Amino acid sequence: MDKENTKKVTQEQARSEDSDNVSKEGQSGPSTIQALKPGMRLKGTVQNIVDFGAFIDIGVGRDGLAHISTLKRAGIDETLHAGDEIDVQIRHVDVERDRISLTIPGAGKSAKTALENLKEGSVVTGRVVRLVDFGAFIDIGARTDGLLHISEFTGGYIKHPSDVLNVGEEVEVRILDVDTERQRISLSMKEVEKPAAQPVEEPEQEQDFPTAFEVAWQQALSKEEE
Repeated sequence: MDKENTKKVTQEQARSEDSDNVSKEGQSGPSTIQALKPGMRLKGTVQNIVDFGAFIDIGVGRDGLAHISTLKRAGIDETLHAGDEIDVQIRHVDVERDRISLTIPGAGKSAKTALENLKEGSVVTGRVVRLVDFGAFIDIGARTDGLLHISEFTGGYIKHPSDVLNVGEEVEVRILDVDTERQRISLSMKEVEKPAAQPVEEPEQEQDFPTAFEVAWQQALSKEEE
């Protein structure tokens, strides 16, 4: 093959590769889970609706999960159906476990609670958004996710948070501490249950006191005995 033909083939291959990249990255978005980045906005197709959310095909060979809480915040939890096309945003990607967490762009932004309004000691319901070696990050509806340290799990010693929790799972947690300056929230699963009701003390039985007539009668008897 002469140099001119070789140059033409090379140019055609380059155009073909550019075309593939455009179709994968431009029109359909990333084609592999490794190419996903938090914050990416993509179009997806709803594959399945389950109690805890919706599985959505975003073209990477693995469906992402939009949790029921984000669907509710977007106001589409009751109107979404399999086959619907929907705009989604990458929330978290776990390549090792082959899991993709999705959210709906703009869903519930105005409803996010400022850290200043959180009350230490209160029990709230949150959703697990990320698992790390030292604990789990929980979305409790605040402007930053709270940290549930592994030492604050119930059930004694555990090797890894994934032994107890799964991404997307809803949990009840207690707010231990709120650091507004560092934008950090500390959570606990311990002592989340409502305290046991205190036993009701039985009222003391009323004593029967003698009437004035009875007192006078006793005094009269005492005098007679003297």
